[in-house]
Amino acid sequence: MVYAIVFIILVLADQLTKAAAFALVDVNSPVIYWVGKMFGIDTLVNTGMSFGIGSDTPWALPVFIALTSVAVLVMLLFVIKLGKKRRFLKMSLVLIMAGAVGNLIDRCVMGGVRDLIYMDFRPIIDVSWMQFSNNVADIVITVGAVMLIVALLFVDSDALFRAQKDKKEEKSKVEEAARQLSVGGKESDNDPGALPKADGTRRGDE
Repeated sequence: MVYAIVFIILVLADQLTKAAAFALVDVNSPVIYWVGKMFGIDTLVNTGMSFGIGSDTPWALPVFIALTSVAVLVMLLFVIKLGKKRRFLKMSLVLIMAGAVGNLIDRCVMGGVRDLIYMDFRPIIDVSWMQFSNNVADIVITVGAVMLIVALLFVDSDALFRAQKDKKEEKSKVEEAARQLSVGGKESDNDPGALPKADGTRRGDE
């Protein structure tokens, strides 16, 4: 239930911010800056993928819609089948699903994804692709992807490094148990009262 609520809230937040931005600012208007020139509002419709990849290809839109739909269905199945204790992994998938559905709605209704949040990190990293426009859905997908990587590497019960740690802990426990058994066996051998005599009695019984 919690995952469904988070999903709905994120999709609504994406669609409402897009609707508000495009109602207040004309498409392809000059960027309205917020903080210096690093952040602002930049309304445009991206008919391709991230950074406009595939925007000039006529068959790109139906392919993107089909791939996104399949990906969302696969992630939904994973969320349903994953155990209750794997909350972090499930939440990461829910975030990715919410962002994907937000952009999927745009592609189905608008013929492209509405971008509105302008970001320019070139003053920090002087690379051309560090200037771009995105939306709430893109940010949610990014956060979900980072959470997914963290889950698969460290947090989830089957995480790569956590599994190795568990194996080491299990090995150390086995070695400790074997050492205790060995020490217990030696103490038993050194106990005179536990040694039987030839007539079947114990020395401690004389």
